[in-house]
Amino acid sequence: MPRILSLSDVGDAVVGGKAAGLARLIEMGLPVPAGFVIVDAERGHLPSDLAEQLRALGPGPVAVRSSAIGEDAADASFAGQYETILGVEGEADLREAIDACLASLDGERARAYQQQQPGETSAKPVMCVVAQRMVDARCAGVLFTVDPVSGRRDRAVIDAVRGLGESLVSGHASPDHYELDRHGATFRADLMDEDPILTERERKSLIEAALVAERYTGIPLDLEWAIDREGQIQWLQARPITTLGADPNELDEPRPAPDHVYTRCNVGEMFPGACTPLSHSFTARGIEVGMQMMHQRVGIQREIVPEWKFIAMFHGQLFLDLTSMSETATHALGSSADQMAQSICGRPITEFEIEGSPPPAWPRRIAGGLRYLHYLLGQRGARRALKRLNENLVFPDAERASELWRLIDARLPAIHHAMDHHLVSSAGSGALAPTLLGILAGGQTPTQAHHVEVAGLLAGAGGVESADIVAGAEHLQAQIAAHPDGQARFIHAAPEQALEWLASSASGGAGQAWHRYLDRHGHRVIKELELRQPEWREDPIPLIKSIQVPLRQRSAGHTRQIVAKPPATKAYGVLIRCLTRLARQTVRAREETKSGLVTTTTLFKQVYRRLATRMVEEGLLPDTDAVYFLHHEELGRLASTGDTELTALAIARREVFPYQESLRFPDVFRGMPEPLTAEIPTDPTLRAVSGASVSRGRVVGVARVVTQLEGAEALREGEILIASVTDVGWSPYFSLIAGLVTDVGSAVSHGAVVAREYGLPAVVNTRIATQVFQTGDRIVLDGDRGVVRLANDED
Repeated sequence: MPRILSLSDVGDAVVGGKAAGLARLIEMGLPVPAGFVIVDAERGHLPSDLAEQLRALGPGPVAVRSSAIGEDAADASFAGQYETILGVEGEADLREAIDACLASLDGERARAYQQQQPGETSAKPVMCVVAQRMVDARCAGVLFTVDPVSGRRDRAVIDAVRGLGESLVSGHASPDHYELDRHGATFRADLMDEDPILTERERKSLIEAALVAERYTGIPLDLEWAIDREGQIQWLQARPITTLGADPNELDEPRPAPDHVYTRCNVGEMFPGACTPLSHSFTARGIEVGMQMMHQRVGIQREIVPEWKFIAMFHGQLFLDLTSMSETATHALGSSADQMAQSICGRPITEFEIEGSPPPAWPRRIAGGLRYLHYLLGQRGARRALKRLNENLVFPDAERASELWRLIDARLPAIHHAMDHHLVSSAGSGALAPTLLGILAGGQTPTQAHHVEVAGLLAGAGGVESADIVAGAEHLQAQIAAHPDGQARFIHAAPEQALEWLASSASGGAGQAWHRYLDRHGHRVIKELELRQPEWREDPIPLIKSIQVPLRQRSAGHTRQIVAKPPATKAYGVLIRCLTRLARQTVRAREETKSGLVTTTTLFKQVYRRLATRMVEEGLLPDTDAVYFLHHEELGRLASTGDTELTALAIARREVFPYQESLRFPDVFRGMPEPLTAEIPTDPTLRAVSGASVSRGRVVGVARVVTQLEGAEALREGEILIASVTDVGWSPYFSLIAGLVTDVGSAVSHGAVVAREYGLPAVVNTRIATQVFQTGDRIVLDGDRGVVRLANDED
């Protein structure tokens, strides 16, 4: 028989999602408008005490809402599929509204939604109906205890409209939108009018109560609320947030100390964009252990610890902890935290004071300085050791995924040692450029002229690996252009057909040059330390495209138009000449060991791809790409236990990865970073930017602004490339451009090294060049002054 239960007396009764949610809110002590739920009713057959229960609610209109069994569940909300009738007054209208809710159970919308749900059965759904006294609302809205768009668990979202919340649900009103942390502090407020609908105190009160409900239920919630004319909050609904993806901050480091300074510089060039979980446990941990090995050698720490000291992950992206890294400077005489920061970031850090642990006594600092000098001079041994490591690194085959994982796990220290060998070279090249700057500046703050002078000294190193990638590409292009079939079979062919021709014997000398190029550089690629990124040898199509672009430009008659000014020459003393030779040598060593490090990473890439294939064959993963979204240790557990929760976790992490890839951050910040919500604001009248000059010369040309490598395919010969960052994957395009400008970078960045070897003017670390200039702008790139500006008629 149909019956009525007060919302406060629901208990264990099966009353549908909406009524159960309201009953839980009452159990928590949160204010909920008086109401009741009708159970086991059918159209035309309602409880006999309906009129009595309506009178008990008191005078005024009521809201009638569906509360179907399964509605507002964790896996399906059925939001908007059933009827809601507002402003119901009197018994006759109440009966009509209840019948309308019951009828919506068999409506077309609900049936279509039900059929789309996984595990859908033929069992007939059951409808209960809630009747609740309406709130005379000053404002109303919804609150999500996590961000439903990004999935961030450390953020809450409130949308608010004036009056009833129905205008928000129906889409007839645009809300004030607030994003808050879990302490109630507002990070973002998008207002429809000048005055906010909610005061700061009201926002905090809403989030405090909502988090009480979330803790009680143990799951993220979507809540509806209203604030009446007296300013009292009333809660109207609580349901789980459905289809919530993985937490984009799941793998974040613990909240850092508020005084620690972090940067995306250096590691952002090595690892642009987000880092997959597998690469986090492999590459990022390799960087971390390699840096701890350096501290071991210098005498700062005794052993490698499992904690992360130097590398931090926030929002799926990697950062360097400058505060922790400054320990090297404070413990070794002859260095400083400022010098260290400048070598990493390519500019003086003036926004924050970088203060590591207090320096030890002078004897220890002197000893540390000597050990650090010995470390810096260990490049030759590091190069030989890295070469031997790669020659001896082999992975036998295995039948089962669990066996193959154990083979990988046993060899995992190889990436730590490879990173250690590379960091020896990187430390030398990173330290000598600031040292030269300091000497030239006479101990004062270096000027832009000093940066230009150092760029000139570092040019002409010769034998640089990155430059050879460009030279090899140019030689290959020349071979293709000289071939009688080059135009039809390669230059103007689809990339897949061009690759097929180049790999065949019909391509002659061009094909031979191609195979030599892959033999030497086939392990390289953009974002090459990311395990998910296939190397050129595995997937040559991106390389083919980058080789086609310059050839097409030249076949169309485009030529470089460079207005260049030769750099001035200057005589230097013995100390500068010796340091310059040593600095050039360290650049060559750094580039050589970077290639060796990528070789080590590529060997692991190949065996992880084999592991992925085994895991798919054994039904552990849905596809081979999912392997990159579990940590190395999680892959071991999955291979040995077959835990399907890990499979689901990998899929969920992959779904949130594009969001993590899209995020941008300040280049230097203190404490926990917040993603930039929009482009960095710039003055719309701004006509020039400055940065670090890393390659001398002056050029006037057309700008090509490219933020992703795919956009480089639009480059035309003689254009000036303006990019966020460049790495090895951009190398083949350097034969096309007349100059280089980047938002981030330093004197030892890949782009800077190649630009110097090719005599291309280059200015890096402008921070905002990609936003100030647009493709097609005629600009002046002045590498002698570290300035990029819009050209005028006199240029």
